[in-house]
Amino acid sequence: MKDHERSDWNLSYVVWGSITLTVSVAVILAGSWWLFRQFHATAGNRQVDASHFVKEPEIPPEPRLQISPDEDWEEMLKREQAILNTYRWIDRSQGIVHIPIERAMELIAQGKSK
Repeated sequence: MKDHERSDWNLSYVVWGSITLTVSVAVILAGSWWLFRQFHATAGNRQVDASHFVKEPEIPPEPRLQISPDEDWEEMLKREQAILNTYRWIDRSQGIVHIPIERAMELIAQGKSK
């Protein structure tokens, strides 16, 4: 019958390692439990002012993100169309008038054909 080589490992090292590991885990668990109880006790005694957490929303600096780009695009197009398709005074004292772009193109076409 063959026997294993006794010089490779020592049973006392395994036993002491297991005991050390068990004691270390127990100390860490006890320390964690004590620390949790301390934090819990101090958190219960603390008075929290709710107004400290409620702040007015800050408006970010320009340029801001568009919330509704499609609506912004349509609004811009309406403004541009209103500018291009209406009559208005630019400078009354000098007699400068803004006329719709379609009418301006007609006048230019009539002027070139004469």
